[in-house]
Amino acid sequence: MTQTQDQLKQEIRKFWGTRPCGIVSSKQPVSSHAFFTETARHRFQIHTDWDRAFLKDAVRFQEHKNKRVLEIGCGIGVDGLEWARAGNRYVGLDYNFPSCQITRSRFEDDRRSGAFSNGDAENLPFSDNSFDLVYSFGVLHHTPATEKAIDEVYRCLRPGGEAIIMLYYKWSALVFGDVLLGRGLWQGALWKARSIGQLISNYTEWDSQTESNINPLTRVFSKRQAHKMFRRFRNVEMELHYLWPGHFGPLRRLALLLPDSLKHSLHRWVGWNLMIRAVK
Repeated sequence: MTQTQDQLKQEIRKFWGTRPCGIVSSKQPVSSHAFFTETARHRFQIHTDWDRAFLKDAVRFQEHKNKRVLEIGCGIGVDGLEWARAGNRYVGLDYNFPSCQITRSRFEDDRRSGAFSNGDAENLPFSDNSFDLVYSFGVLHHTPATEKAIDEVYRCLRPGGEAIIMLYYKWSALVFGDVLLGRGLWQGALWKARSIGQLISNYTEWDSQTESNINPLTRVFSKRQAHKMFRRFRNVEMELHYLWPGHFGPLRRLALLLPDSLKHSLHRWVGWNLMIRAVK
């Protein structure tokens, strides 16, 4: 690993450790029962295909039972608890210790058992063929070597095990509408950024950003790039989700004029979340 990559990883750890994903969706005391209730409700309501929640249907937690499940990037534990409630043996890993603590507290609040580990997605601290299912929602595009992280997923899965991974989609309405057209051209941020990649990083993950704590890395991927990373897997399936009017940036009002049938199907082509299911 070069020094530059090491420094970037430390910036990533600092960013997510300061404000873990979803923590600002509740004003209740962190790790209180009210906090856990509000953050879970918010997470499953905010992920929509226009105005229809999709997360639970896309992941299908309840279809999996009696499996050893690893979640890479457990965050504040909302999804992890769903895996445990479905009857699975859950292991949550996060690059930041505070997230592991919050997830552990969420499990204790719900009287569930689980294991929690602090670690790096590019170097998973688990032996080969350890898990029946590896899940990661919106995490692996925040590590410098996403390709290596996918290889680690493959290594840790048992033969026949399943990976369920969400990565951000390069050709999404959010990238072209909100980030490039709206922030980049309309507001002039493109001329200040060192690269398109930096622009995308700076204008995603708003909930976790502050003036002094800017998102250091968001990578985006096409389906072709994703297929290349998952080339060792079989039965690779991909579908797109997560689209709402704000993703269109300055074209938001025009998007609102679209017929309902198109509003509720457009996510299949320009959604922000690329959901990938694959078997080892």
